Amino acid sequence: MPFATEAAKHLENLKKIGVEVTIAKGGPFDFQNVYYLIEGTAALTHFTENGEQSSFLYFRPGMLLNFLRPVIAHTGIGSKIAIKRFANLDHVIYAKTDCRCICINGKIMLDYLSKNPQYYTLLLQSLSENLINVLALSTDIVTKPACVRVCQLLQDFMSDDTPPQIPRYLTYTEIAFYLHLHVITVTKIFKALKESGIICKKGWTTIVTDPEGLQKIADGTKELFY
Repeated sequence: MPFATEAAKHLENLKKIGVEVTIAKGGPFDFQNVYYLIEGTAALTHFTENGEQSSFLYFRPGMLLNFLRPVIAHTGIGSKIAIKRFANLDHVIYAKTDCRCICINGKIMLDYLSKNPQYYTLLLQSLSENLINVLALSTDIVTKPACVRVCQLLQDFMSDDTPPQIPRYLTYTEIAFYLHLHVITVTKIFKALKESGIICKKGWTTIVTDPEGLQKIADGTKELFY
């Protein structure tokens, strides 16, 4: 079944056991509920010691999110190390933009899946995508140059507009923390991208004026001096 068709089917069924809600930009997702993201971007977030929000993992439309605590409460954890680590987690999912979702009580969601196992594919898809993103990020951090990692991130998040736009929530600080870079390094890379004509500023918005050039830096076929 094509992904779009399958996603529409998931949405139709989840509406039967949940309610459609909008989480305003900057708002938290209730950890007791599971959410299916219809529109917007959310992120697994942690507050640093100086009170800044730092994002670790981003969520896009079509993904199931915030299901970790309900699943563990229902199924438990086998590893003592995992139990200890889970007890110390203080991360929260926050809306990076206004997010339209289907909100489902965690227990109701798991009961529904147990009675309708064919819909476990949605949970597996979300788990797999999260794992792929974590693995890709970990690999990029240790193996690729800073400019490549920044340009790959911009490619991943730029809009489908013509020309593409970079979301405003991707600040230098946000990018630096996410990619384990110093904010000065990110600032220098953005300056070099502007001087190369690859991006430009229009008011508060960053525009990608040369998507092909951004692609070449992201895949390592073009060098960016910063």
